[in-house]
Amino acid sequence: MSNLNSLILTKKAEKNLSKLQKQFNTYVQKIDELKVRLANDKVQIQQIEHFFQTEIAPLERKHTNKIVDLVYVFDKHYEDPFFKFHEKDKIAHFILEKSVELIEKAGKEELIPIFNKYNDTGTYEEISEEYEKDSAETMKKMMQSFYGLELDKEELNINNPEELQDLFQQKLAEKQAHDEAKKTNNTKTEKQLAKEQKLKEEAKNISKTARSIYTDLVKSFHPDREKDEAERVRKTEIMKQVTAAYEKDDLFELLRLKVSLMNTDVASLTMADEQLKYFNKLLKEQINELEANLWELYNQNPLTNNGSNLLKRYGGDAKTMKMKFNKEVNQLKKSIKAIDESLSELRFKENMRHFLKVYQIEEDDFY
Repeated sequence: MSNLNSLILTKKAEKNLSKLQKQFNTYVQKIDELKVRLANDKVQIQQIEHFFQTEIAPLERKHTNKIVDLVYVFDKHYEDPFFKFHEKDKIAHFILEKSVELIEKAGKEELIPIFNKYNDTGTYEEISEEYEKDSAETMKKMMQSFYGLELDKEELNINNPEELQDLFQQKLAEKQAHDEAKKTNNTKTEKQLAKEQKLKEEAKNISKTARSIYTDLVKSFHPDREKDEAERVRKTEIMKQVTAAYEKDDLFELLRLKVSLMNTDVASLTMADEQLKYFNKLLKEQINELEANLWELYNQNPLTNNGSNLLKRYGGDAKTMKMKFNKEVNQLKKSIKAIDESLSELRFKENMRHFLKVYQIEEDDFY
């Protein structure tokens, strides 16, 4: 962790700290925890992705392809007069159940003709089109009733959910801009004007505070005036950290650098309540930003679109990660072997008949 203890405001007893000082301590601890978590989770997700792509993904593709082979075996048996009508119903049900799953979850579009062959309520393309229309209608109703967005005749005829999503974002942005402009044009009360002025002054003071810390660090560690080569290199590296923190508006890091590099007591930086309010405001904003970064890490993961689940599935220390991966690899290999055995056995119609005797169609299954 970073030099956390040096940033914690302390007095003789915690109970003597003011509310603002306690809030400052809480924010400092929270930021440090979030930074450590963000850094650790980034590294761990990268490690998981690498192992997944090299070890798990090839086995999952092999597993999927084996199920595709199984679908074709069932399809071949369906044409055999050896099987009775009720047995063929079960064969068709199995084919439909597996093919739609493989098409939608594994992208096996080559099975669409197979699905169409056995589904008597419409082709996959027709069902998908109908689903898109239903989704589009739901989105249009939501845009109009929930968000109060107006759609013209041409926009009402859009049935592509992706196009509607883009239209929704555009319309919502336009509405928000219109509402803001309307607010701006309205006569503001004295209270509103005072609040705006206070926010402007606050922003100015926050910027002044960060600038002051940055200036102190630059004065002390700018390498241009340093004659000793080794010390010049050290100060150059320090200035890289200082500049990076200032450009990111990272007050937490600026404070940490000043405290650790200049042997400054952080309490001396934040004794005044107004000054402390500004620090707390910036620190709170940084907490929000770090939490947003974590959300992006978990939800925009290129492998699964859900890094949080990825960590739950495989995360842990090196030993735990290895154990989890080995367990999944072994399970996949075992499942592939079982499907291989089924493929060998079910190629024979007598074995297929035995399988169909125990195969059950659930009452709520439909296509």
